[in-house]
Amino acid sequence: MTTYSVQQIKFECLSYIKEFGARMDQWVMGISSDPSQALARHGVDLSKDIWIWKPALSQSAARAVLDFFTKRYQVRAAETNTEQEAGSAHCVFMFKRQP
Repeated sequence: MTTYSVQQIKFECLSYIKEFGARMDQWVMGISSDPSQALARHGVDLSKDIWIWKPALSQSAARAVLDFFTKRYQVRAAETNTEQEAGSAHCVFMFKRQP
């Protein structure tokens, strides 16, 4: 699996937000070792909703991306689970909240 640097993931996510013309507060971001399952857990329909996920180089890289977006842009952080807290999560996922 190809992994991405913090800067690459930031760029991809910012480009995605810009492409779909949404405000930052309309997005939710999280980290997980299984982003497809995490998206499903948050009610994201992979065939209809707007979403993206990228594997980071490490769990700390994924955390750096999440911290950047939640602190600088006030993107909402997805609910965490024990797996993330244990440090095994390395994929960043983001989706647009539906009204």
